[in-house]
Amino acid sequence: MHQQGVDFQGIIWPQQPITRHHYRNQRMMTYETYYSLSRDKVETCIKNQPVKSVYNQASYYQFRHAKLQEPCRIGHFQLRNLLWAPTKNNVFYIHGNTVRQWSPQRRASHDVLNLEGLKTNYCRVMSISSMACKDDVLFVGGFLGDYFLQRLDDMATPHYGLISHLTTGIVNHADMIHNRQGARQVLVSDNDMVTRFLDVQTFRIAQEFALPFPVNCSAITSNGQMMCAVGDSTETHLMDVASGKKIKVLDDHFDYSFTCCFSPNDRTLATGNQDKTTRIYDIRNLSQSLHVLGGNVGAIRSLHYSSDGKHLVMAEPIDFVHIFDTQDYASSQVIDFFGDIAGVALTPDDQSLYIANNDKRVGGLYEFSRVNPSPLFFI
Repeated sequence: MHQQGVDFQGIIWPQQPITRHHYRNQRMMTYETYYSLSRDKVETCIKNQPVKSVYNQASYYQFRHAKLQEPCRIGHFQLRNLLWAPTKNNVFYIHGNTVRQWSPQRRASHDVLNLEGLKTNYCRVMSISSMACKDDVLFVGGFLGDYFLQRLDDMATPHYGLISHLTTGIVNHADMIHNRQGARQVLVSDNDMVTRFLDVQTFRIAQEFALPFPVNCSAITSNGQMMCAVGDSTETHLMDVASGKKIKVLDDHFDYSFTCCFSPNDRTLATGNQDKTTRIYDIRNLSQSLHVLGGNVGAIRSLHYSSDGKHLVMAEPIDFVHIFDTQDYASSQVIDFFGDIAGVALTPDDQSLYIANNDKRVGGLYEFSRVNPSPLFFI
């Protein structure tokens, strides 16, 4: 589409006063990334840290479809995990204060949970800060420590509850997990410095971990044994889930972290930070990071490994989504567009990648399909 003068966001560049190349350079020069700590100190550290040299012209996913003119909402500028693709047939995103479901096959959306003006048990309107959706369960977290839990298989009245009773208890991040006994839980990271395991059936807190910082993201290994927590700190904390004891504290980043994830085989940990880097660790040897992957313009807000573990998706606040080959992290594809990123999501079969864009003019949902190697024919 670029060759025809139109990109996948529907921008007709020959009709614009400047070229796409000029506008890209302008965005790169004028965008000011956000640091929580001293800007001078962080920028000095960033300049001195060794960032891996990566070939960025690989092609793992190709553009398929754009749902435009419906910007995907961002509740808080630092919280960018508001897009989920729990199956290949359903994609969930936020528009306004409503959770909507997109059908890639029908190319149509409908409301799933509309919170516009909805009064809760506590006579207040909930504003969405985070979301998670998997196994026919939708969890929506709010800015006042509140949440809605909706069963999608029967669409009964959603359950409303409180994760935190503190007024500062923003639900920063949520993920759907199974505990070691197979029970479904929501892993909830809260601004009140606690990560909690919420039981989907009973709505009770099954377990909680107190951290020395507001928790922006938590992740758990597939075997349920280890948890990672990052937040308003340069530190990354690794915990033993069964005992609650601390395994290791990593302190390699230079600002606050907002995302982390484990690879499907539980051998690799990725942490994303406002110092514009993702650090890759081998769980078997945590003495130092294996790789330091750099962003183009800003903080690393969202990280996701593919289900087969072959790729790591890394999203910046604006304009850039990187897809790394995890064999050695030396090759990547960079999806280049314009707008604030509300979230990224891979389908469970890794065949589709979705990006949610908040831009009012060219925002919406972008779908990319996996580029599968051509089959070999033998004569």
